[in-house]
Amino acid sequence: MSNQLQISKINKSDLVKLLTNTTKSTVVNVEYVVDDKRSKVVNKLNQIQKHVKITHLYLNHDYTKKVQNLTNNSEFEAFELKGKTRLSSTVLISDKTNEFLLDGKILNSEVTEILGYYHNGNEITEAEGVALGLWTNSYYNPSPKKTSGRGTVSGDDDFKMITLGIKNIIKIKLNGVHYELID
Repeated sequence: MSNQLQISKINKSDLVKLLTNTTKSTVVNVEYVVDDKRSKVVNKLNQIQKHVKITHLYLNHDYTKKVQNLTNNSEFEAFELKGKTRLSSTVLISDKTNEFLLDGKILNSEVTEILGYYHNGNEITEAEGVALGLWTNSYYNPSPKKTSGRGTVSGDDDFKMITLGIKNIIKIKLNGVHYELID
């Protein structure tokens, strides 16, 4: 008997179907590559991409209810989604690009790890990005962030909501199954 990790290959279309049918509170592990918004843009392209791993991304969690529970404010209402249409409790569609997005929550106590940075497809360090002048001022002077619920949730209880482009996912562990994305 082998202890080797079994990885299933899945295309993005089948992953969207799988996620759309995920209707219960679910925790996934996900790895993805996205543009680092703190990097400079040249010819409409971000100069640095980052490879990120989230070990506990929570699906099917209602933002309004979460904020109400954490703040004991039953009057709190989330703003309406702008630029996105909800396909299911876990999948959104960008109104502008028709891109499928995974809707998830990250608790402050969970680990979000940057596995690497890339420039023109080559791995670089943050320091190399500095030396090459690839970062914008927001890298050096990040703006203060409000906590969830428009600043009403305490720092200790805070969480982040993310909408991750499904096209950016490399790997995902969902319901105990490890998937690797193929085109």
